[in-house]
Amino acid sequence: MNESDKNLYKALKYFADYSRAKVKSRKEEQPTEYTDNVPADVEITLSKFEYIALSSDTKYIITQKGLQQLRDLEQIKYRDTIIWISVLSLGISILSFAYAKGWLN
Repeated sequence: MNESDKNLYKALKYFADYSRAKVKSRKEEQPTEYTDNVPADVEITLSKFEYIALSSDTKYIITQKGLQQLRDLEQIKYRDTIIWISVLSLGISILSFAYAKGWLN
């Protein structure tokens, strides 16, 4: 996952985890915590792509389109993890095979 995807993922996850009222109160009471999770440029980007609805009367800020993007980013994150686990497993298998053949004595 590239850096911009990581920033979008972190912000979308933040909006998905908290209700609109909770996000507004955190933005006012803990501005540094809010900006750590949702930088201003990311908030603008999410709003332009209609992943969040800042001015709405729904319970959550994140939209259905934003939830789908969050799911897509989670799949990318899990695929990256699976690739690293697969490479590690392959390395262990090669070392085990080499040790069994007596090449690493």
